[in-house]
Amino acid sequence: MTEQPDYEKTYDEFWKEIVERPDGTLDLDQLKRELADYRMVLREVGEVYCHVTGGQISKPHTAAATVIAVADDRVQEIVAEAIAERLGEVP
Repeated sequence: MTEQPDYEKTYDEFWKEIVERPDGTLDLDQLKRELADYRMVLREVGEVYCHVTGGQISKPHTAAATVIAVADDRVQEIVAEAIAERLGEVP
């Protein structure tokens, strides 16, 4: 038996119960609602990524580990700048 492609597995494990009726037919209205929600999430996540990374990342499909690393670096930069300013090292 061949293994299901990832997208098929994701559909079966997550989306199927959400977008199909009990008889197995597609609930088009529900699918449209889910797609609208997904579009909103993509838009909002991009804005958050851009904000927390100081404009370095805006693509919503960027791996979480990458966003976290860049955001952590950005926080360290902000802290270093604040410390330097506090010590009078920055004009």
